Amino acid sequence: MTLLNGKLYNPAAMVSKTTIAALALTALDTTNLRLGFTAPSNGIVQVRLAGTTHGWSASPFNPSILLGVLSGSTVMGVVSANGYPQAAVGASTTYVSVEALFLVTGLTAGTAYTFDAAYGVEVGVAASGLKYGGPNDGTAGTAFGGFVFEIWDT
Repeated sequence: MTLLNGKLYNPAAMVSKTTIAALALTALDTTNLRLGFTAPSNGIVQVRLAGTTHGWSASPFNPSILLGVLSGSTVMGVVSANGYPQAAVGASTTYVSVEALFLVTGLTAGTAYTFDAAYGVEVGVAASGLKYGGPNDGTAGTAFGGFVFEIWDT
């Protein structure tokens, strides 16, 4: 497989996208998490998205989120994000790495496309968020690592 375009977006200031209530698929950042590419000959690309959820102290469960890609307002692909806890689940300090890997099919070979990384919320949890970025200052709860957005030729 060949990487067509990819980005690890890790801004100096932490970004928090709310996951407390249901939300239709919404672009995360149309400046920094937007990728352009040319569709391969088979018209299929693989998309990988990864980030972190955090802050859900009211419940032992993290929010149920979707990760996907938009082309303008068209949903090109979306899946339920897999979660991987990094600490004792249920504490407000728990980081849960979330990842999505899926295929986008039906693209026209040789055509240029632009995809925006996006998220949606199916089941919200109080005080929670999809978070990325933050300062490298050693203070707990201020840095969440970068958000990964990759588009691969299959």
